Amino acid sequence: MTAEVVDVRPAEASDAAQLLALLLQLATESNTFTVDDGLGELSEADERAQIEQITRTTTNTIFVAVLDQQLIGVGTVQATEDLLKPRGEIGVAVLKQYWGNGLGTALVEELITWARDFSTLAELFLTVQTRNTRAVKLYQQLGFKSVTPTAYQVVDPTGEKVCAIDMVLPV
Repeated sequence: MTAEVVDVRPAEASDAAQLLALLLQLATESNTFTVDDGLGELSEADERAQIEQITRTTTNTIFVAVLDQQLIGVGTVQATEDLLKPRGEIGVAVLKQYWGNGLGTALVEELITWARDFSTLAELFLTVQTRNTRAVKLYQQLGFKSVTPTAYQVVDPTGEKVCAIDMVLPV
């Protein structure tokens, strides 16, 4: 991937089929990334409608990393139901063959820029497994602070209990 250019941009309705396929593949490549139950049952039309709905809000977004017209990564912000402090939860994943090329960083940076410049959110937050040291380091470098005094147990997609922490970034 040395000389190739990856475009990081907001998802478009026309990305629906590729985005569904990407999410399903990502779920098989990492035990630190989870997808919503029922993802495999979503049709392209359903995903297209979701993308269109999300792009009309100031509290949710989807960004994609694109190489040669193929989606290779995704970053999302999903608002919580907290009415007192509007918060958005970040999720980021990149296809395994592209790990280590800065795409996770690029996606998170775009999400932060979107949150600061376009959203109505007060902060971004995430839960990260402590065994995912590269992700923890990335979030720290981008200004996220741990708000969990000690790690706690979560269940990963394989059913294993692992340690995780919560991190936040005011926007």
